[in-house]
Formats: sequence, structure tokens, C-alpha cells
Amino acid sequence: MIRIDEKICRACGICGIVCPRHIPETTESNGKKRTAVSPERAALCMDCGHCAAVCPVAAIDVDGLAVRDFAPLQTLDLDADRLLTLFRQRRSVRRYQDKPVPREVLDRIAGAAHAAPTGSGSLSTAVIIIDREATMKKMMKSVYQMYGMLDRVVQNPLARQFIRFKESTATLEVMRNFAMPGVRWYRKWYLEGKGDEIRRDCPAMLLFHGPRFEPGVVENCTIAALHSIFMAEVLGVGSCFNSLLPPICSRSATVRKILKLEKDRDVHVCVTLGYPKFPFRRVIPRRLAEVRYLD
Repeated sequence: MIRIDEKICRACGICGIVCPRHIPETTESNGKKRTAVSPERAALCMDCGHCAAVCPVAAIDVDGLAVRDFAPLQTLDLDADRLLTLFRQRRSVRRYQDKPVPREVLDRIAGAAHAAPTGSGSLSTAVIIIDREATMKKMMKSVYQMYGMLDRVVQNPLARQFIRFKESTATLEVMRNFAMPGVRWYRKWYLEGKGDEIRRDCPAMLLFHGPRFEPGVVENCTIAALHSIFMAEVLGVGSCFNSLLPPICSRSATVRKILKLEKDRDVHVCVTLGYPKFPFRRVIPRRLAEVRYLD
């Protein structure tokens, strides 16, 4: 919900133009313009704050967003080539030094996610930071147990039909043909005490979570995580998206309890963190499958 201070509002109409649902409405009567909240659309407000951010005279207040917290824009000391270099040189790091990442560094990495854009103006994306070895080991024990059970399930024809019905054929195929072949080796090595290839023995990880049924929740968590990995790169910390942990974090009652995850929230993205054990020497070429215009 937004409020407009009509004492200082100039009725320029910019706020209503910027608002995707045109909630601020500028009308003219007897030669005088007035901007007010549309009573018909007031309930559609997403609290995104765009109206307040563009107002020339700071006449708009948004629930949950204090006007004093809106910082003025700064000139960026960054050009396109330098930004592209960051994008190109950042690599997924899967081997880490046996060295903790200081919490002040983790705070800056996770803090970058605060600046991430969200769909529908959502402010519900959250992150859990794990940097204690004992907690990691306790969680991973349950993760491997859960994957052992899932392996037995995907090899059972009747169980596969259930997964296909409850989830999707695509989910089943990803589990059978991509996830489980690797996880079988990971479990073998874990049980033999040779290492933790799901976690990659990282010293820290970020788990991004959000409300289970919120529109755009996966995208919100992913974009927040993306902000974090680029901050990590700038700070000299390696990072890697880990797609094997979020499903277990959300579906294992034991792991949920360890994470103190509220019952209506799920983990959607995991990023492992640590100082790289080996430096990359060259930029690996990457290209999209296609880029084209439509006439």
C-alpha cells in the first residue's frame, strides 16, 4: 500500500506511469491536477517502491519501505567491458582450500542479495548461511541417507510411475539420467570415507529459500544467489551452484529441522563457498545456443 503526501506532490504523474498497475492516478479538475491512489486498484500494490524511487519531491511512502532508506543514485565507476570481464572470468569452483571464510566476508556476499530484483515486489526471499563444520556434517549425513532412499525408489517401476504422476516426466528423467548416476558414486565415496562430493567439502554455503506457493519464488532465489556469487568473485571467494541439495533440504524432515525451516517455505537454491584450491589459468569459451531477432 502506498500513501501520497498531497501537500508536497506536484501531480507530475510520473509515479502512475511507472507503476505497472497504475495505482497512483493523476486527474485534472477545474484546471488543477491531483495525484491520488486509485481506490479500485489500491489492493493490487506490490510494494515494489518504484513510485517512491522516481518521485522528484519524495511525496510517496510505501509500506515496509521508509523514505529515509532510499539512497540517492551514484555514478558507477564501471564500464561495460570491465563488467563483461567479470562475467566471463567467473568460474564454478568445486575444490576449496581447508580454510574458513570469515563471517564478515560471508556477510558481504549474502548482503549483495539484498540488492537483487524480485518479481511482484516480493520481500520474502531469505538466506541461511552455514559455516560450521559440525552442522554441515550433521546435515550431509541425512542428505546421503535421503539420496540412498531415492535411488531405490527410481529403480522401482511402480515408484517411478508415482514420481511421474506427482512430479513430472521431466523430473523423473533428470533424476534417472543425470542426478542419480553421479550420486551413486558420491554415496559410495562418502560411505568409504573418501570425501563429500555432494557438498564438495566446502567450508560454507548459502541456502536461499522462500514461500512455497509464492509466484516467482524460484526466480527470486536464483537472482539473489546470482548477486551473491558475483560479490564472492570480487572478494576472491569461489562459488558454485549446487542443484543436489535444495530438493533434500526441502523434502527431508530431518534436514528441515536442522535448518529450522518454516513449514511453508522451501529451499530453492544452494551456493557453496570457499577459497579456491586451484586457480583457473584461462577463460573457458562459452556461448548461448542461439541469439536471433524476430522480424
